[in-house]
Amino acid sequence: MKALNKLIRLKWLQHSVFWVLSIYAIGSYFSIASIFTFIDYFYALLFHIPLFFLVYVNLRFLVPKFLQKGKYIPYTLLVLGNIFTAYLLHELTFEFLLPLLPTEYYMVSFTEWQVLVNIFIIYLVLTTLLKLSKSWYTLQQVEKEKVELELKSLKMQINPHFLFNSLNSIYAMALLKSDKTAASVLELSNLLRYMIYEVGDKRVSLEKEVEIIQGYLGLQRLRSDASTEVNFQIEGDLSGIMIAPLLFFPLIENSFKHGVKGVSDSAFVHMHLKCSNDQIDFSIVNNKGEIDDMEAGQYGGIGLQNVSSRLALIYPKKHEFKVEDEQDKFSVHLTIKL
Repeated sequence: MKALNKLIRLKWLQHSVFWVLSIYAIGSYFSIASIFTFIDYFYALLFHIPLFFLVYVNLRFLVPKFLQKGKYIPYTLLVLGNIFTAYLLHELTFEFLLPLLPTEYYMVSFTEWQVLVNIFIIYLVLTTLLKLSKSWYTLQQVEKEKVELELKSLKMQINPHFLFNSLNSIYAMALLKSDKTAASVLELSNLLRYMIYEVGDKRVSLEKEVEIIQGYLGLQRLRSDASTEVNFQIEGDLSGIMIAPLLFFPLIENSFKHGVKGVSDSAFVHMHLKCSNDQIDFSIVNNKGEIDDMEAGQYGGIGLQNVSSRLALIYPKKHEFKVEDEQDKFSVHLTIKL
């Protein structure tokens, strides 16, 4: 199948098929007898000499240099000149070129100039539309591949620091022989499996995404102080809703990275997810921890840029992303129209 698709995409093959069908159609159109003979196709081949000139001047020069650059008036004038030149070439072929050929057939151009010009216009319009549609399709494919590459790149930007922090926390639990060690390792394993194997899909179920978020929160609670307040409220029915994977993850990670630091009696992360048939609302608020020199002027970091870029690619004009940076807290609100 791949070999066939590759063969079909060959330009020389596409053009050959087009002209073979065209010669057959022209030969049939001008045929006098009910059975096509060699003379019909020989006449059709000569008839195509000006058509070759007309079409390829248009495709190779006029369309890319003028039409696709929005120079419509020069393009129109040059097309008229192209048609006139093709008409002269048609007359030259049958009045001067044909008598020079060593053939026993005597043929003349019996096509009225009005019919000839109409045929020229039909070929110009048809081949121009084919050219533009192919260019549009190629552009769409390039844009699609570009978007896919950007999305893959953005997914890879999920900060891996939580992994090391989680492993350190689990290591500390193991030293204390905590009963939660095995469950924590399993939770981390599930999270990594999801991030490595399941986020390749364009859409995942919201229920699965929430399940992974819950597991992530469990790991974060291991390394947070006991006084840290972490809650996640869910409102509405999650079943049947599909979203882009790991869309909320950078926002949650950002809250823990910049808000929950060290031992603090006021550290908190509050999240709320509301779902309806046609809309998802997600908000997250966290306290602002002490900002070190590395983070000065860059609060929010790559996480917010990541989400903003992915939203623009996946949900163009179907989302609202608000960030509020206050003195003592940081909040993000995301609305997605399904």
